[in-house]
Amino acid sequence: MRRTAICRGSTSPADPKWIAELDKVRPPYNVNVLTEATASFVLDHVDVLDAQAATLRTERTRLIDALSAQPGVTVFPSAANFLLLRVPDAAGLFERLLKRRVLVKNVSKMHPLLANCLRVTVSNPEENAQFLDAFAASLQDTP
Repeated sequence: MRRTAICRGSTSPADPKWIAELDKVRPPYNVNVLTEATASFVLDHVDVLDAQAATLRTERTRLIDALSAQPGVTVFPSAANFLLLRVPDAAGLFERLLKRRVLVKNVSKMHPLLANCLRVTVSNPEENAQFLDAFAASLQDTP
């Protein structure tokens, strides 16, 4: 199954008999033009998207390993393109990263269970390296 984040659309191989049954209850024109065009593009570029997904998985593992090695940092398990971290002072670290022009999401106030948590997006190798450098330096700058 393939899915896109920007448009709600998915494909799934199925037996024609199942498709015929689904068509009996499917409303007409249930896919808009943008979703149809996106789905067509995705199906034409599966190899490129698979390579990008493989890079993100590799980078996610690299970030998890590097961040977990930092003192006081807890990295929660993730299968997504972002990581949730618990740090000693999320608000302070957020500000220090911002001064280094690195933007992460401080989710500390979203729920009590997220106290001192930051959300970090997994990106390409170059941006992840910049993030890791800024993160380590910002941790050391703790007042």
